[in-house]
Amino acid sequence: MSENTPVSDKVDRVETIIEQLEDGEVSLEEAQELREEGQEILAELEETLDVGEGDIIEQ
Repeated sequence: MSENTPVSDKVDRVETIIEQLEDGEVSLEEAQELREEGQEILAELEETLDVGEGDIIEQ
């Protein structure tokens, strides 16, 4: 996802990925790709929100 993608859209995508993985109706290869995509999005969210030890830190 691009840096300009709204946080809410990124969260929605992660939730969709989780649902797809929990349903178990994807191949192993697709599951690995979804996992990687989810990790990338979560890293972007963490950077965007500047997450500290469980708290959001204002800059």
